Amino acid sequence: MFKRITGKLIVFSIICGLIICLGAGNLSAAANTVIDQEKINKAIGAHIEKYMPWPKGSMRFEIMSSLPEIVLPSGNVSWKVDIRGNDNYLGDTYFVVKLYNKGVLFKEESIRARIEVLHEFVVSVKNLGRDSIISANDVFVQKKWVRSIPLNSVSGVDEVVGKLLLVSIRPNTELSRNMFKEVTAVKRGKMVQIVLDSGAINITTMGLSEEDGTEGSFVKVRNITSNKIIYARVVGESKVKVDFK
Repeated sequence: MFKRITGKLIVFSIICGLIICLGAGNLSAAANTVIDQEKINKAIGAHIEKYMPWPKGSMRFEIMSSLPEIVLPSGNVSWKVDIRGNDNYLGDTYFVVKLYNKGVLFKEESIRARIEVLHEFVVSVKNLGRDSIISANDVFVQKKWVRSIPLNSVSGVDEVVGKLLLVSIRPNTELSRNMFKEVTAVKRGKMVQIVLDSGAINITTMGLSEEDGTEGSFVKVRNITSNKIIYARVVGESKVKVDFK
């Protein structure tokens, strides 16, 4: 009888010990803060959204490096995300995540992310020959996700309409700035019409352009009547204007 009671007491003691240990473990786990991949992803996403130069809603990113769960001791836990190197927030980019416990740096992790933006490109509708003047019907705007934006890319139709093509292009060709130039409306050594406008009086005469000029630019023109050099603004093909205020 005594042996049975003793055995039961031993078993009961073991069970109580296990319960106490498990309870202590659960309390310890509850007191700790776990930083997992999802929290890191959200922190990096918030950082990109805050500092990126792109319009809201035109960016997407993917975390390329995995991160094990990080367990921090109980206390005031905070973190900070910084970008490393490539600060244009596009393409493969590294971020540094610093984790703090009670204001003291606890751990630092380097995370690689791939950022893409939805960018607009001007694309040709059809075959266009060299020396063609680009019209609004010759091009359209196409959006696509990219990891890099070419330096000479064009994103607005107004940037190309009225320009002179320097090369022949096929349909669905993305236009770049080295493919076209401003149309030379006034050419050096050619006759131009000079309009002198003072508001109340409008006089037209002829002159000889001393230099090439595109619409909106100022060029030197020789008045063939007085043989004097004047500066005039190019307002059209072979036409310049002098404004008197």
